[in-house]
Amino acid sequence: MELCSLSSVLLAIAILFIVFYVYYTWTFSIFEQLGIPGPTPRPVFGNMHQLGPGMRNVDIEWSKKYGKLFGTFEGRQPMMVTADPEICKQICVKQFASFYNRRLIPLTNKEFLTSINMLKDQKWKNKRNALTPAFSTSKMKAMTPLVNTAADALVRNLEKHCESGKPMQCKDVFGSYAIDSLASAGFGVDVNSQEDPDNPFVRNAKEAFSFGVTHPIFIVIFFFPFLVPFFEFFDIEINPKRLMKYFLDLINETVALRKSQDPSVKRVDLLQQMMDAHDVYDQYIKGNEDEEEEDENGVKLVKDGKSDTHEFSKKFTNEDILGQSLIFFLGGFETTSTTMCFLAYVMATQPEIQDKVCKEIDDVMAEYDEPNYQAVAKMPYLDMVVRETLRMYPPAVRFDRECTEDITIEGYRIPKGMHISVAVYAIHHNPDIYPEPEKFIPERFTKEEKEKRHPYSWLPFGAGPRNCIGMRFALLELKIGLVRVFTEYKFEPCAETEIPPKLGNSAFLAPPTGITLAVKRRR
Repeated sequence: MELCSLSSVLLAIAILFIVFYVYYTWTFSIFEQLGIPGPTPRPVFGNMHQLGPGMRNVDIEWSKKYGKLFGTFEGRQPMMVTADPEICKQICVKQFASFYNRRLIPLTNKEFLTSINMLKDQKWKNKRNALTPAFSTSKMKAMTPLVNTAADALVRNLEKHCESGKPMQCKDVFGSYAIDSLASAGFGVDVNSQEDPDNPFVRNAKEAFSFGVTHPIFIVIFFFPFLVPFFEFFDIEINPKRLMKYFLDLINETVALRKSQDPSVKRVDLLQQMMDAHDVYDQYIKGNEDEEEEDENGVKLVKDGKSDTHEFSKKFTNEDILGQSLIFFLGGFETTSTTMCFLAYVMATQPEIQDKVCKEIDDVMAEYDEPNYQAVAKMPYLDMVVRETLRMYPPAVRFDRECTEDITIEGYRIPKGMHISVAVYAIHHNPDIYPEPEKFIPERFTKEEKEKRHPYSWLPFGAGPRNCIGMRFALLELKIGLVRVFTEYKFEPCAETEIPPKLGNSAFLAPPTGITLAVKRRR
């Protein structure tokens, strides 16, 4: 009897093992069937166990070994990866109709699902068309005072480090500047995190946007996807509901306050643009060309909005506003704070470049009381330094798209439902595109040098119609902050400075231990 029971248990274990093995390996033959090379996956892990050296380094290694397009697995989920600018162009622009959507991460908070990053198909297009005018030249100029207010606190913060003589943790200082400027422009609130780190907005924002790939829910999504329905049944999401409730309450209060004020007195920020989305969009489709958005190559990103006029009979709901504000804050925070950290490091370790940046700033700012849209537009060398920093240290090492129909690109057959990831870091560090890629050379971004390269070989903000809508604001925010800093201060290495800096090994490049530098007065 005992032998029979033991046999039954062993048989059940064997059957369970077979079921799990089939479940985890069922998708592993797809790339072989498509004739696409790639590293060999393992059950449960797929290829994620091979990312130990860092996703950025593995992308470079695999692109060299397997070519333009290769197949990998996130757990059992197949993912094509490319480090080829031409395939990127096909996916993001030429064949955009077949790659309309971004990948949707399961268990994402419902508040995020209304953002343009998460919306799909026509819903995405409608929201994108409505939001595009908020990032036009005229709106960027009008939002400059908000950024300068945040930069005032940044300068005061640097002064404290100068007076104390203590080294500066760049991640803390520039992160606070990013929080202040983005909270002001995206949520319509002034938090001054640089002088009030215990502000409720600051505490909740840091908690809400601190999740990474080691978050327990991400582990479930990648390695145990069969548990996702269980989490959905119990309404478990990436962020605690209390955090999302805080931000929704904040939006509701701010919107109600603005509606109760004199309509002739309006604060110019993204929140107000969303409240006025219907009116703004009407102005946009009447042909005000300077309100149109273009990508890096002058391609119009919104072409036929007039056909969708009827979709804008209703204004943004408060939930819609929250979704856009959250994604604007999340994307802008990482890009701005990380780029400023790396740029400060480069300035400290290459003082000749820092001197050239400071001289250009001095020359231009002799004509202005404070930096604005026009002033930073007259600083080509600063622009080259920013772009080279984003080339060498792109905040996100990949971005992805979802294939919506069977299609063949560059001889590769891509089935409907396949996710494709563009390896940004690998493209940015390809020596065939950027000779000596580990060297910081701002002159790579002169007009003449840019014309020599493939137009889709610089991708820190993505590419095509679904690129980062806040790119222009991010660059403006970066440059105003840098101009204010280098007008009065300079950076130097100190005993705590890591040379070279440690880089993040996940999808984000932000240094895990930060970057520590000394701050000195220029004069």
